[in-house]
Amino acid sequence: MGDAAYNPLEVPAAVSGQSLPLGLRADGEMTRKGIACAFILGTVAVFFAFPLGLLGIVLSNMGMNRVSTKPETARKLVAWSWAIFAVTDCIIVLAIVVGVISR
Repeated sequence: MGDAAYNPLEVPAAVSGQSLPLGLRADGEMTRKGIACAFILGTVAVFFAFPLGLLGIVLSNMGMNRVSTKPETARKLVAWSWAIFAVTDCIIVLAIVVGVISR
């Protein structure tokens, strides 16, 4: 268990003054909370809002690949992916609630 993916203490620290994308560590790996949130939000978005959910996954992947080379671009891409997941999932939940209430 000395692998950096399992031990956050071994992950290199980000350069001071740069904030990391939400749910990502300095090495481009996702945090445990980030993994759980991305799985839930991504699954709901892909099954109920397919094109937008897929776009969110692609943007997140692009951001994770750019964390070490272009942190600002990575932060913007990951932020857009989280925004896509949040908006689509809120719309889906509201539509389900309205559908259940209207019966």
